[in-house]
Amino acid sequence: MQFAKPTHFPIYSACKTHIKNSRARFFATAARPLGYRIHSRQLPPLPARKILSIVALTFLGGEFLIKQMKSIAAIHRTYGNPAEVVHPETIEIPEPKKGEAVVKLVKAVVNPSDLGMIGGSYGRLRQLPAIAGREGVGEVVALGPDTESPRIGTLVRLPSEPGAWTQYQIANADDLLQIPAGIDTDAAAMAFINPPTALCVLSEFENVKKGDWLIQNGAGSALGIFMIQICAARGIKTVNMLRNAEKKRAMLEGYGADIIVDEAEFNPKVIKEATAGQIKLGLNQIGGNSVSNMIKAVGDSATVVTIGGMTGEPVRFPTRFLIFNDLRLRGFWWDKWQRTHSREECDALFSEVFGLIADGTLKAPVDSRFEMEDIEAAMKRATENSRLGKVMLEF
Repeated sequence: MQFAKPTHFPIYSACKTHIKNSRARFFATAARPLGYRIHSRQLPPLPARKILSIVALTFLGGEFLIKQMKSIAAIHRTYGNPAEVVHPETIEIPEPKKGEAVVKLVKAVVNPSDLGMIGGSYGRLRQLPAIAGREGVGEVVALGPDTESPRIGTLVRLPSEPGAWTQYQIANADDLLQIPAGIDTDAAAMAFINPPTALCVLSEFENVKKGDWLIQNGAGSALGIFMIQICAARGIKTVNMLRNAEKKRAMLEGYGADIIVDEAEFNPKVIKEATAGQIKLGLNQIGGNSVSNMIKAVGDSATVVTIGGMTGEPVRFPTRFLIFNDLRLRGFWWDKWQRTHSREECDALFSEVFGLIADGTLKAPVDSRFEMEDIEAAMKRATENSRLGKVMLEF
């Protein structure tokens, strides 16, 4: 088993160290992070929240191996209100087997969809107990036997299924996607749900091109912001619906938004006139009256794609618009797209996202940062309309 160097792993010297001199040097090396007393001198321990707990060390032929590791993770054992059912717990991280890797999380995102999954109202129900969170990046710190890639120290995307709200996670090495050099950890952590969703919506439903119009609600969300940036880069014009629009107007205009309108003041006739009835594509994240107004504003033969339902209200629409305006209502779920497309297709889409980040097209806004001890506050912030960007967990 291979282990990381001290800068990546809290137990010193890759946790597989050849001791060339004496047992005294071995115990001095191994015990320092644990705060043991060596030669009557107290060595300073590492901060408890930043170390991986070492339960047992075995000295074998000049090597010491981690036999058991622990990590703090955000666990839910039932479905329900995230503030009530998600709690930090200590979990065991098993020794990686052949083909597995241990990842030390660096950043993880608190997405509204994560909260929906915890509540049992979004996507497929996970087997409980489950580690919450689906989007995070970290460094590889250990590899199982006969496992060569990705190399220790590599920044990788953690797969969505094991759960991302944890200090350490074990995963199949082949499922880890290497983050290209030059991509900062904030942008990398947000690169795997919202940006590819925006790209898929633009390419899979309508041939939206330069000069065309798109309308979206929830425009102040991270997905809305990414959509604005991509459309601006492609010359696609956007109508952006959101609550408390004036508080976010300057930010959205800075990202390239064309028309910004408060949900409470939205007038479909005014929007239809302003866009000459040429809105080809609608993106619905909200549901309820918001999408009903959107349907009234789009042009003939337009498509309205639903990817979320933040209000919890059903999609309502006037039947006559479907009949006489030849409208199409579709749904899109990023998780299903990944499951139904090849690894090569997914990697190509992620490469496109990384390219947009690298050339400055996509900027990843961070609203606030929290540590694991403050997971309840992080989840609460993720539900607040006043946030300006993503809520980030840092480890």
